Amino acid sequence: MTEVFLFGSLRKKKTPPSHNQLSIDLQGPTTILEVIESLKIPVEKVQLAMVNHRSVPKDSSVGPGDRLSLFPKEYIVFGEWRDHRF
Repeated sequence: MTEVFLFGSLRKKKTPPSHNQLSIDLQGPTTILEVIESLKIPVEKVQLAMVNHRSVPKDSSVGPGDRLSLFPKEYIVFGEWRDHRF
């Protein structure tokens, strides 16, 4: 299983009210963009992705056992993350 954490406005209608986490079953490496599309989140609403607590470019992949965190446009992005904004 891959754990997907959604923050801010990305949570709406995707997770239960008291949670920001989803579990998805990936059969192998999958691009972050494919995960975003499968969750029916407009990619233009995502500002930053982190895999296993590290910011990554949008063309990175995730797989079983990974933790993917997605942050919306309204979140502040720290300087060291600017190169990985969507």
